[in-house]
Amino acid sequence: MVTISVIMPLYNAAKYLKEALESVLKQTYRDFELVCINDCSTDDTLNILLEYKEKDKRIKILSNEIHSGAAVSRNRGLKNARGKYILFLDGDDVFEEEMLEKACEAMEKYQTDIVLFEYRHMPSESIYEKKSVKRPGYFAEYYCNDPFSVKNFRPRDFPNWSSSPCDKMLRRQFIEDNQIEFQNLTCCNDVFFAKMAVFCAQKIIILKDERVMVYARDHFEPSRISTNRDPMCVYYAMEKLVIELKERNMLCNLEDSLFYILASKILAAVKEEKNAERKKAFYQFLHQEGIAKLIDYGKEYYAEVDSYDRYILECFLHNTYESGWFNTLETYFQFYLKRNGRVVCQLIKDKLMENRKVILWGAGVYGRTLLNYLNENCIEVSAVVDNDAGKQGTIICGYEIVKPDDLWERADYILTASKIIYLDIKNIVKSAGVTLVNVLAMLTEEESES
Repeated sequence: MVTISVIMPLYNAAKYLKEALESVLKQTYRDFELVCINDCSTDDTLNILLEYKEKDKRIKILSNEIHSGAAVSRNRGLKNARGKYILFLDGDDVFEEEMLEKACEAMEKYQTDIVLFEYRHMPSESIYEKKSVKRPGYFAEYYCNDPFSVKNFRPRDFPNWSSSPCDKMLRRQFIEDNQIEFQNLTCCNDVFFAKMAVFCAQKIIILKDERVMVYARDHFEPSRISTNRDPMCVYYAMEKLVIELKERNMLCNLEDSLFYILASKILAAVKEEKNAERKKAFYQFLHQEGIAKLIDYGKEYYAEVDSYDRYILECFLHNTYESGWFNTLETYFQFYLKRNGRVVCQLIKDKLMENRKVILWGAGVYGRTLLNYLNENCIEVSAVVDNDAGKQGTIICGYEIVKPDDLWERADYILTASKIIYLDIKNIVKSAGVTLVNVLAMLTEEESES
């Protein structure tokens, strides 16, 4: 048995195929097989594969008898893979040279079902520009040091809801035990596989390495890009996901995450559809029957779902397409601030009455939203601070934004509208005896208590 199987579905991939193959064959980790599935390509794809197979016997070529699509090809690759671990790569993408090595090390060290890593879409002309991500300070502690599962986090705190299989290394036995396959759709055929894998996984880890490990090429080759980007495929993927979870008795404790995905994916499908006629038809389907069906599948748990996600789904039920509500939808923070902002107002009033110093840390989108809300309610905080030098010295919502420096040490209460800021500074302010308040948590806790 080889350690890793890289599965590559190919249809008319000749233009970039050599680059993709080279990125795999140049890996620092050597114990792998590359399973290439030629899906009846009409260009030079097969000849290139045969040429490379002569040079490197780790390449295995499978050929479909009829053009079947990426889902069928990937499923066939899975059935023929011998590796302990599985990765997916498309024929126009490239790996970082240490991709296999680093992912395999994490798999072995943490004995996980899935290892996640950084994945970036890049223009073709920039595909070889090395990139890294800048993660918040708390990230490694939460996601890179100990295995976790979906159940360990609230839906919006879970670090990877990607619909791509290409940013994951998966244990083959895990895929087989959970009978996870790609859904045969004209587009979005990887959505069910990616989401179901994450839902089923008991142990997930994210590579501590901040380098981008897979570069997905953005281009517009007609022979490579599906011209039938039907939004109904998003619906079919969501429907299959909820039905499968229900049939496997997995909805309990996963209902929040499931309905978060349902609401966000379907909303995005409506907003991103460019064809006006198809967009309206898709919305009408959702309005008349589609959303009601999804809710009905999970009706035993629907009342426990986050209010914002229920709000989105019920907007589909109760509003016409012509209302255009989906273009002016409140953000998650705005929604809860509008419903429960009184508790924040009362907290600030009480502390100011006690001559306590209350500052807001963070003047980003959520921070500005909070400041506007407080201004509307005639409530002032003592100061607004931000680490961003570009914001310091500017006037936002009537406040001059200042550097935190030691100002926060003289505060009694620090409010943060961003959970990222909250997690980044909580250990710092705790050591100084300052009370740190996560405003969003306060708003959502008020909702659950009521």
